[in-house]
Amino acid sequence: MAGAARTGEAGAAEDAQPPRRGRPRLEAPSPDFVARREEILSAAVEVFHVKGYDAGTLEDVAEALDLRRASLYYYVRSKAHLLYMIFERALDTALGKLEAYRAIEDPAARLDALIRHQVLMVANEPSLFTVFFDHRPRLNERYEEAIRSRERRYLSTIREVVNDALEAGALPGIEPRYATQAIMGMASWTYKWFDPERHNAEEFAETCSRLILRRRAGRGGTGRKKPRAG
Repeated sequence: MAGAARTGEAGAAEDAQPPRRGRPRLEAPSPDFVARREEILSAAVEVFHVKGYDAGTLEDVAEALDLRRASLYYYVRSKAHLLYMIFERALDTALGKLEAYRAIEDPAARLDALIRHQVLMVANEPSLFTVFFDHRPRLNERYEEAIRSRERRYLSTIREVVNDALEAGALPGIEPRYATQAIMGMASWTYKWFDPERHNAEEFAETCSRLILRRRAGRGGTGRKKPRAG
């Protein structure tokens, strides 16, 4: 119990916000500031992916960038704030192309595009989404509503696309809420098992799309024909 208490004290110290020092923050951050903060986020993603959020420290993040820990506080307020910004990056990546996909006219093609987007996004950013999914419960409550609002926006868009596919007859008569969660689960679970050295993200995206939309290869202009043997 004493060890747990010390761990908790260390975590609280990591999340404490030190007094601001140095130059006052500009209204809009400079390109150099943004670039350095993105480097810090990328380093933190790898640290939390390898060590976990609880074991990983700001010292680890600073060391990965050959910085002093004190230098990090010019860019992030605390370890908790750093995790929040990682979650922001994950959800902004997810939300980034939604409007373009929503503009696709055919409901089945629209759902196909979103399924592929989810699969490829998670497969191409394994560290980012491992931290997001595995450490979601560790988000500090002060940031909860900001992240929940992004999550609701993303799920609401997926559900809307699923509803359109149902109305167009591209899906069987199923409950849209459950269909949305099933699609998200199938397309997102890759973070647990996908290995780019052994697996093909495009092929898995095609598999998910064909299972959900009940397509045969080459049907409807979105499937790929099976290559001939020999």
